[in-house]
Amino acid sequence: MGKNDVALSSYFSDPQIFADLFNAWMYGGRQVIDPGSLTAEDPVQPRPEYARPYKHVRDVVKMYQKDGVQMVLLAIENQEKVDYSAPVRILQFDSADYQNQVRRTEEENRKRMGLKTGLPAFFREDRILPVITLILYFGEEEWDRPVRLHDMLAFPEGDTRIQTLVPDYPIHVISVRRSGAGKKADGGDGGGHVSGMDISLLGTELRQVFGFLQHQEDKEGLKRYVEENRAVFSHISSNGALFLAASAHETRLLKNLNGEEEHYDMCRALDEWYADGVSEGEKIGERRGEERGKKIGVKIGEKRGEKKGEKRGIYKGLSSALLRILEKKGSVPESCLTYISAQKNMDRLNQLLDLALSSETVAEFEKKAGI
Repeated sequence: MGKNDVALSSYFSDPQIFADLFNAWMYGGRQVIDPGSLTAEDPVQPRPEYARPYKHVRDVVKMYQKDGVQMVLLAIENQEKVDYSAPVRILQFDSADYQNQVRRTEEENRKRMGLKTGLPAFFREDRILPVITLILYFGEEEWDRPVRLHDMLAFPEGDTRIQTLVPDYPIHVISVRRSGAGKKADGGDGGGHVSGMDISLLGTELRQVFGFLQHQEDKEGLKRYVEENRAVFSHISSNGALFLAASAHETRLLKNLNGEEEHYDMCRALDEWYADGVSEGEKIGERRGEERGKKIGVKIGEKRGEKKGEKRGIYKGLSSALLRILEKKGSVPESCLTYISAQKNMDRLNQLLDLALSSETVAEFEKKAGI
């Protein structure tokens, strides 16, 4: 998993956030899916017996139940760049979920009826649940195609019969950085589509998180948006802050993050960045630009570095974010805590953050980091 995949998985594991997204997308903001009706499913898809060795881990997958009855499997896949093979990839993921349901049904039937292993055990009256996968696309390039399997296939000209006999498979994509619910690309009768994100349909802090990303390219607009939504950004969940920082490609949004707190005042970091950027610009007065990922409304900046005091704050924020991630993977040894606290090199801290996100355990992280 990449850094954004891990952050998305952690954030959307929250039933409130997950339900908010699907209620907005599927039901126009109506509160149909109750967070309490969602149960987490194993994101690791088993390898089919006939397939070559592979393992795919869904970013997030949950079972939606209504009145105690299982209704549908809902899944989210993160995408940062246009994937021109997406219909085949999603078809593979969904097929694995369907195959897993068939396998479990057969196992239950064999156990109930005393049938031998290897004999067919999926019967006429048996049913499996539908699977819906939603792609959250965070890229800036417009996703216009493909939106269904047929968009990828080279049908022979003049022979429409072949096309009618080949099953299609549509996909569903939300282009998070595009506002509004209007379709950007439509698969026609195939049903696939790409749409923008109408944040007005959201009811949790996810509205402000997605709103931040939609305003990120408009620096002054972003500053106004943060100010208008200061109540949310000053008390955003820590997982929301981690996800926003990863999606915005700006780890310095975590400057003052305390790994022990459930909520985070992101406004402090945003205000400091803007003030520091203006101050540096006035002092140097020569160059204008943006530092990596710094899309906070600062037009005047100096790329050569930050003030020493700001650097200390950044180190502290990165260290806190790193420790918070590691604590979710297990107990952090004192030697590891001491090593991280002593780091004063931003490149090394960012490297350690990437290693932590890609490690399953603290021990694996220590081994990769050479601690």
